[in-house]
Amino acid sequence: MAKKVKGNNIITEYNKKVFKEFKSTLKHIIFDETLTLYILRPIAFIFVKLIYKTRITPNQVSLMTIITGVISGFIFSKGTASYFIIAGGLHFFCLVLDCVDGMIARLKNSGSAVGRIIDGVADYSVGVAVFIGYGIGLANAGYHVPFGISISHWTLLAISAVSWIFHSMIVDYYRVEFMAHGLGMIKSTWEAKKHFKEELRTIKHEKGKILDKVMIALYLGYSHLQLFRLGKQEVYDQKTYYEKNKVLIHLWFWIGPTAQAFVMILSAILFRPIIFFGYMIIIANIWMIILWIIQTRVNKKILINETQ
Repeated sequence: MAKKVKGNNIITEYNKKVFKEFKSTLKHIIFDETLTLYILRPIAFIFVKLIYKTRITPNQVSLMTIITGVISGFIFSKGTASYFIIAGGLHFFCLVLDCVDGMIARLKNSGSAVGRIIDGVADYSVGVAVFIGYGIGLANAGYHVPFGISISHWTLLAISAVSWIFHSMIVDYYRVEFMAHGLGMIKSTWEAKKHFKEELRTIKHEKGKILDKVMIALYLGYSHLQLFRLGKQEVYDQKTYYEKNKVLIHLWFWIGPTAQAFVMILSAILFRPIIFFGYMIIIANIWMIILWIIQTRVNKKILINETQ
């Protein structure tokens, strides 16, 4: 009996240790999308444990994500139900790998601003590969839009792609703003843009650092699109911002990149593209418009002032 109790204590202590390690790989719990936190990260942690002590770097994992995404897109292009299931599985694996790089960076304390940008580039690279492969696959399958809708699947895919990008940008913007104004953990999008402008100015005439220059330039273009309507830096009371936005940020996550990818994967496994098109073009856009109206009104009421 004593041995059994001792064995249970050892297992309990080990589980506590593993859970502590898992928590150390996470961002702030509110930062992650719901599906990422409860599905992707626990799976990703298994891979983190396998490669943590190797020489594999977070940026190399990002490269693996891109390669896997390209392969997924290629398999999508085959256009059969079986290939769509395989490609959907690989796309899911991309989402897992996309978590692995950041988790390793946090464990090794090796994260960097440029690494964050590379991670973003990997996300968009995978998206392009998967979308193109998805479209070619539907063409090879002779897919016709149901319900008597006389429109090409390429048109629906293009609208879905634009929606995906716009949803991802606006969710990323409000997530960063929540982390900055509500939690005080990072720079706001406005502050980050200013920081990277100064960084680019510093290294502009230095030899080498080509990748850094390209990545920073891409980020500045991306942040410019996010801030297109904002003429001045916004200032909020941190506690008030947190209380007024803690529910809204979770609602935004349901049209975030992970949620969109899950719907695409589901549509691929079921070989029902109309599920993806309906969600992206109708449901997600209506959701975005309603949330944006609410978000704008909430922030306007709690805004302290705007500074240059």
